Amino acid sequence: MTISLSHRRGRIMVGASAAILAVAGFGIYGVTADDTDVASVNVEFILGGGSDTNGTGDNLATPGRYQGLAASSDGTVYLFTQENDGMVMWQRKPSGAIKRTSLSGLDEAQAEQAAVAPDGSVYLAADDLWRVDPRGKAVKVIDTDCKKHTPLATVISKFCTEQVTGVAVAEDGSVYIGDQVIWGDDASYVHKVDGDSIELMAGRPPKAGESYELSNPAVKNGINPDPGTKATDVLVSDNLNSGWLAMDGEGLYWRNGPGIVRINHDSTLSPFVAAESPEEITEAESPFAGMGRARDAEIRRNVSDATRGDLAVIPGRSEVYYSDGGAKYKPTKEGAFRWRGIVSDSQEKLLDESGNGKAVYQVAGGKLAPVIAGVQALATSADSLYIAVESESGNDRDSPENWNTAVLRVKLPAKKEH
Repeated sequence: MTISLSHRRGRIMVGASAAILAVAGFGIYGVTADDTDVASVNVEFILGGGSDTNGTGDNLATPGRYQGLAASSDGTVYLFTQENDGMVMWQRKPSGAIKRTSLSGLDEAQAEQAAVAPDGSVYLAADDLWRVDPRGKAVKVIDTDCKKHTPLATVISKFCTEQVTGVAVAEDGSVYIGDQVIWGDDASYVHKVDGDSIELMAGRPPKAGESYELSNPAVKNGINPDPGTKATDVLVSDNLNSGWLAMDGEGLYWRNGPGIVRINHDSTLSPFVAAESPEEITEAESPFAGMGRARDAEIRRNVSDATRGDLAVIPGRSEVYYSDGGAKYKPTKEGAFRWRGIVSDSQEKLLDESGNGKAVYQVAGGKLAPVIAGVQALATSADSLYIAVESESGNDRDSPENWNTAVLRVKLPAKKEH
């Protein structure tokens, strides 16, 4: 059986001509293997990358198209893939033990974000919001198939938005979603889901005739908020590139277009990546090397029909990681930002056949630094950064049997004291 992998959000194309000012690019193809002094990114395959779909350890291949990635605080990694017969959830424990579970109730869905709850269930933000329990049973929590959008409703049965693109789960099990309405009263929101109730946490709909330009304080404060700005007082104008979430003890991080803000515990906003002075950001020279203040950085709009954003935080390290879909990259084995740590022919083959991916950046201590390029998605645990890559072989891109997906762990530098 061949499954169509069309994705409602992915069909909304954002042209390169619409791209806003770019954060300095990686330039990963400008250096050759002869330049031995350039830095590299040290990675380790922890799931997939082998040559045998029935193998174990380094010999295991995880077939199918990438559909979602998440990690729990204890380092258990969850990978979702699309196989010919349906969706599969892979679990990789910190011990190295791996479990494959076929999903029931969900045949096809590509998650923009995924998040693990304390009870071991995983939430998938895939246009709708799904919950997958540890046994692989999927239940739709929020259905976006409705005639009228009602993002201000307070009960799930009456609530409807156009797309759920982000999800984060707090330590107490509270679920937060990033969602938006794209046609009509365009706006992006953050909601808290609590059983049958749903509460607006951030964003508001536009007023009649209201401007979406930065000259509107409600728009400007959604990217670079003034002190004391209430999260529910801002209007997000770039809702096609908004909605991804991450959470730590400081608050809830919200990617909303060219910036990232933090929703604090008192419901005010703090700027994080704020597009203040993009011209002050320097070129990326090596992994984890500073490029300037994160508040000066500006996240580019996506230029492809793939998943377009991701956001994660390592609470104990106070580090936020985000992916920038403004350009496409393949993993590279030479030059600056080359991937080091490939130990087998099958791993090398997977990277050679890998599709174009996004660039990942780190924000730590208010500073911006590049990490890696060629990534499909990212996730974090208490002490690690994980990335997903997928490879394509064969001529039929819509057939999951022609794809393989793998998860790698990126070696992080020692935590900096700020």
